[in-house]
Amino acid sequence: MADNDDGELKVIQNSFVLTTQLMISSSLGISAFLVFCVVRTQWPQVYAARASRLHTNIPALPKSMFGWIPALYSITEEQVLDHAGLDAFVFLGFFKMAIRLLGICAFLSAAVISPIRLYFTGIYDQDSVISISRPASINASKKEETTDPEDYDVYLWCYVAFAYIFTFITGLLLFKQTRHIGRVRQAYLGGQNSITDRTILVSGVPDDLRDEVALKEHIEALGIGEVRSITLARKWTQLDKLMATRRNILRQVERAWTQHFHGKVKKRPIKPNEVANAVAMSIHISVGRDGEVSTPLLETSRNPVESHNSDWTAANGVDDGRRRPLIRTGWFKYFGFGGKLVDKIDYYTARLQKLDEKVRTARNKEYSATGDAFVTMDSVASAQMAAQAVLDPRVYRLIAHVAPAPHDVIWPNLYKSRVTRFSQSWLITAIIGFATIAFIFPVASLAAFLNTKTILKFWPGLGNALVDSPLLSALVTGFFPTVAFTILNNLAPSLYSGISNLQGHISNGDVELSVVAKNFFFVFFNMFIVFTAAGTAINYRALLMNSAEIAYTLARALRYLSSFYINVIILQGIGLIPFRLLEFDFVVRYPFLRVLCKTPRELYHLYKPPSFNYGTSLPQPILILIVCLCYSCMSTKILCFGLIYFILGYFTFKYQLLYSMSHQQHSTGKSWPMIFFRVCIGLLLFQLTMAGSLGLQGAYYLSSLLAPLPIITVVLMYNFYDNYLKLSYFIALRSIKHSQLRRLSSRTLDEERELNHVYINPNLICPLEEPCVMNRTGNPVDVHFDTDSSQYVFNPRTRVSGFDEIF
Repeated sequence: MADNDDGELKVIQNSFVLTTQLMISSSLGISAFLVFCVVRTQWPQVYAARASRLHTNIPALPKSMFGWIPALYSITEEQVLDHAGLDAFVFLGFFKMAIRLLGICAFLSAAVISPIRLYFTGIYDQDSVISISRPASINASKKEETTDPEDYDVYLWCYVAFAYIFTFITGLLLFKQTRHIGRVRQAYLGGQNSITDRTILVSGVPDDLRDEVALKEHIEALGIGEVRSITLARKWTQLDKLMATRRNILRQVERAWTQHFHGKVKKRPIKPNEVANAVAMSIHISVGRDGEVSTPLLETSRNPVESHNSDWTAANGVDDGRRRPLIRTGWFKYFGFGGKLVDKIDYYTARLQKLDEKVRTARNKEYSATGDAFVTMDSVASAQMAAQAVLDPRVYRLIAHVAPAPHDVIWPNLYKSRVTRFSQSWLITAIIGFATIAFIFPVASLAAFLNTKTILKFWPGLGNALVDSPLLSALVTGFFPTVAFTILNNLAPSLYSGISNLQGHISNGDVELSVVAKNFFFVFFNMFIVFTAAGTAINYRALLMNSAEIAYTLARALRYLSSFYINVIILQGIGLIPFRLLEFDFVVRYPFLRVLCKTPRELYHLYKPPSFNYGTSLPQPILILIVCLCYSCMSTKILCFGLIYFILGYFTFKYQLLYSMSHQQHSTGKSWPMIFFRVCIGLLLFQLTMAGSLGLQGAYYLSSLLAPLPIITVVLMYNFYDNYLKLSYFIALRSIKHSQLRRLSSRTLDEERELNHVYINPNLICPLEEPCVMNRTGNPVDVHFDTDSSQYVFNPRTRVSGFDEIF
């Protein structure tokens, strides 16, 4: 009788938690969605930043409150490809495939599996949340699923059948999407003729070939095509440091002018000796070899065109009590003491002028070459052949790779030796490994809150309170772990994303793919495997000693945690996905960032579209799909809520990628192989779960019938690896010929991005940016370098190109 009471209590708790989770998540999601519909047209600089600044030819959305939804839905894959690129096409294609898969599985589960289970067991879903009385014709002694297992052979046969059906459907949709992505990718890239498509990255260049002429002659002698140009990566570390320092000083110059124009009027009397000392110093300042700053005061007051400008008059301190800002030159100048008091504008302008001279000198220096080179061929076909060829019989020599886009290259990492990059990569991998292990403890501790008996052991007071109050128990063991799980699930990927930038990858696209792999490993291992194991208090030692128990343990754990995963999908899908539309983190940080922005340049960067990061956005949907697959035969509710998650996610991410966020990385859809293999891992877990579930109910013969499924899944993975993987990395020569014949005039998004780009360190060729400030009337002005006087001159009538649209 006690067991029946516990079972009824569990049903009440789970039902209460599910209802509460639905109410809270729906309230959050609907509120966020309605707020977005209102503010979308009010703040276009935030919620349509990409459409208004980068791609004005993106189809405009209606300004009505809900009219944008059908308009967004009507945007075709071709338009996504044209306006957001291959990576967005692959990402949204994964969501569309998941919607089809979960839609079919949810229909079959609701129409076939659950009714059969209900008839034979009185349980609609195998998670003990909804229990319905059996028909009177069924013997009352069969109400409990844990009676003689042989009585359920007929009912359990549907598990075997649908394990095969769902595996077949998943494999079919995966390969259908693979072929679709392959066709589109080959046609899209085959029709391009950008510098990226014609360039290969050659690593391991030997010392005798570290010269542009020698390397060009050597490659052309191999007979793979004519070389158009070669850029050897050289050790430009000194130049990079100078440019980094210059950018910081440029920022200080702009801030100093802004402080002067918009600072508070000094009401206190100014000491005569203080002003005299500051003016005297600013007139005689110049920068010597020892780094001490001293140069003539800006010659702006001598410019006859500017002499009548009111701002310039104020800058000389002759109206409303304003005076130019001052700064001390000592080590502790930012703290306001130490060193001499000088004019702040002149101090930083002088340093900027001196840095310009150093940069010009550094650009003309000769730098030693490294073992990496960008080789641009005369045609796309030659580059693709070279990228797939073995260029040298010696190992680690002249290894060809497909080159990243010029704007995507992380140049400082190219200067590092192979050993340095290798060591750095493995060091970061080890750090991430230790961090993953460290996360096991908080994850396991969080899982302890799923069970009242576990809480009684480490927190008796709370445990007794939960025993006395079923509703409180439902909240603590049901709602709190879901929220904490979601927070932890979003915290660690951000950490991994930052660490991956230190791993030594040569392009931002490689960094992003690395982040996808690392974050998926975290959410899959820590947030799924470890959490599932900890939530059911598995004896790890016994499990390792008897590996045959893995399937049973996994099935038992997933059945026990089914209510938890339902709540997680509800919260993340219905509750939090709409908050992505609001870009909540940016909106919360915006007032603080706006206060910190003092110059037009800082405002310009503040209003730039936020960067969309696949590394943090892709792993979680893959995990949700894996969870849905594992429960596909056991819970119709998980399939339905998973379907809602992917539908809402599809519309949310589609809007962000097209209208509000930008993605500058250039990986040409290479995330699809990662998606394919990880979904197949989910299939293997699903099959293992079903075999364990059947074994737990004594249907060992039926469980053995599932043995071919893992073999079939492995064959699918091998087939993809052997036949489709190369098409995800290279362009077929036939695609190049046919696509270029079809596309003669239009440019793709990648070609537009790479127009006039070259493979060279930007610090060698980029113009030296001039200061840009905003005067008291709110108009942008610039401080430009006058070549005749070799000075920076204040020009209040020139509007600065590129900043106008934000004012």
